[in-house]
Amino acid sequence: MAEPVRSGPAAPAGPPDPGRPPGTEPVTIREYGTRYLRITVRYHEDAGFSWLRAPGPAHTAPQRLPPAEAGAALRRVDRAVGTAAAGARSTAEAPRGARLALGEPAAGSARDGSTPPDSGVLYRVPGAVSVARLLPSGDNTAFRLSIDALAGLGRTLRRLHQEPWDLPERPPHQGVRRLTAWLCGDEDAPGTSRLRTLARTRLGPSLWARLTDWSGAADEPPGGGAVLLHGAPSTGWLVPSTAGGHTALLTGEEVTGGDPALDLGWTLGELHELRAAAARGLGSAGKGPRVDYPAAAHALLRGYTGGDGAAAVPPGTAAVPPGTARAATLRLAVHMRDFASFVGWHEDLRHYCDLLAEALSEDGTPCLDWPTPRASAEGALSEPSPGHPARQKGSDPCHAR
Repeated sequence: MAEPVRSGPAAPAGPPDPGRPPGTEPVTIREYGTRYLRITVRYHEDAGFSWLRAPGPAHTAPQRLPPAEAGAALRRVDRAVGTAAAGARSTAEAPRGARLALGEPAAGSARDGSTPPDSGVLYRVPGAVSVARLLPSGDNTAFRLSIDALAGLGRTLRRLHQEPWDLPERPPHQGVRRLTAWLCGDEDAPGTSRLRTLARTRLGPSLWARLTDWSGAADEPPGGGAVLLHGAPSTGWLVPSTAGGHTALLTGEEVTGGDPALDLGWTLGELHELRAAAARGLGSAGKGPRVDYPAAAHALLRGYTGGDGAAAVPPGTAAVPPGTARAATLRLAVHMRDFASFVGWHEDLRHYCDLLAEALSEDGTPCLDWPTPRASAEGALSEPSPGHPARQKGSDPCHAR
């Protein structure tokens, strides 16, 4: 099960924020995470919020920030997103992309660019709560914030994918790397071994081979032309401002180059999983407010394709990258693997194997099958219990991964 979440005001933690006047030390307001990563959210008065992502006991490799050249490309993207947002303010819709909140070493950096052990990566953001918690909260304002943030995420991913990956070396996609190692049997942790045995049985030889083939091919962009990727975009990395400011997308630790389908599919796969968990009544799903996941997916897709009238982009001109459905299916498998490894075993994983088999057997199309959203919410997902896989990856705690 997940580690307990500590929320609400707490005693100030850590050293005073550099450059802040005496007596204005940051206040820790939330702490949560898994065995892979722990997240601490602090309030800095007029300086906003900081999110510290620190390694947990299952984090076997140092957290890394992007190479200098990739960091420069990310800053170019962020400037372009900011310029487009400023130009759009004069329009009726004023669409805005999510700004890239680039991570920084929390306590200095090592010579190889990694962060020191137990120090983590720090992000400066305008909010204390991610879309992962806002979307299923049942609050109308939180839902609208989430929809706007997801549309902004789509716009930013589209702009990000316009940047080619020109560096001679390309870091592996971390999610695909973990999945490939699990599929090959290179991990022998009790939870992941048990899940692998179960998944092979429930998927059968044909679908297991398909999942293995898709995983092996995922890190190679079609035609060899890699673009700049966020690497793990999700609702847990997306932090809106409740004060009307910009939405921030935590960016840096998993940046790489590759197929744009991996980024878009990663978030669509998350939304599909949450919808499916609600429909199947897994865990505590269905006991809380209903969630219009089709509206969330359509917002993301409108933002990515330009169908929302984004500045300087003719509506609907950008296409959903080929392979997005397969990438979304891989995201389902990665979440299962991560949950078993970083949180622990849960009987709902049996049902998640069936969900994965369904997506594999239909070539991933269920992940892209989003009916037109209606005014009333479609599907139901409550705020699941800490041990529920849908809650762990679809909300902040497992997004600490």
